[in-house]
Amino acid sequence: MLKIGFADYYLNNWHADNYPRFLREVIARYGYDARITHAFGIHDAPPEGGLTTAQWCAERNIQPAASMQALVEEVDAIMVIAADNSAWHEEVCQLPLRSGKPVFVDKTFAHDLAAGKRLFALAEEHGTPVFSSSAQRYCQSLIDYKAAHPERPRFVSTVGPHTLDGYAVHQLEPIVALMGTGVKRVKAFSVGSMVTQLILDYGEGRLASFLQSPQPWAEFNFMVSDGETGQRLVSDDSNFYHNLAKAILDFFVHGTCPVPKEETLEILAIIDAARIARTQPDTWLALEP
Repeated sequence: MLKIGFADYYLNNWHADNYPRFLREVIARYGYDARITHAFGIHDAPPEGGLTTAQWCAERNIQPAASMQALVEEVDAIMVIAADNSAWHEEVCQLPLRSGKPVFVDKTFAHDLAAGKRLFALAEEHGTPVFSSSAQRYCQSLIDYKAAHPERPRFVSTVGPHTLDGYAVHQLEPIVALMGTGVKRVKAFSVGSMVTQLILDYGEGRLASFLQSPQPWAEFNFMVSDGETGQRLVSDDSNFYHNLAKAILDFFVHGTCPVPKEETLEILAIIDAARIARTQPDTWLALEP
């Protein structure tokens, strides 16, 4: 049986609260010989209050590990969550990425490109397979579109909620999944202190647009075009969390990452460029290769 462990900054957060259910439903649906057995939070509870590690584990029938080292030793594969702040990932990932066991790192993989490179280098040094993705990559409509259109589109448009640091990955993941790597330059437009409007230029007439509003419950919207026709891709949480959970379980079983690290790093490079571009609107900025 494959034993899965949860590693987090603190366990009582939306992603850690819900991923055990998603994984268990997919395990039951597809018959994986796997179980979530252990969990550990570097901090015992959220700073604003909430469930302690022991309480969180008791509610989910999961064994609290005595330490991060004990967690790594007890399990066969590791979920690093800490989704509330990507800056925590370097701290939470240190022992998991030295384990040699497959590690899924929740969105956003790292706070910036430099940190992302350090994490991949640490994993490679210790022979640790590592995988990271936003659940939006696993929208069924996006999967179906890619299967039916093996060529790269010429244009992708995305609209979504929240702020650049925490949620940009949910729009950039579909862009990079569809368009691939190779963004050459980025421009931001001056549309307000809480709104981010970007154009990503791949060259040769291939472009992506990105509009992010602070409205927390704005609906994700993706549109893709070959330059002649267009299609809306529906973001539906009735399938993307389960599709991602299946991809994670396949990765844990086989050790093969379904998302190239170059795509994960390009997303971080775009976020880095967007932070600068917002301070220099209407100016093209070259993207670090």
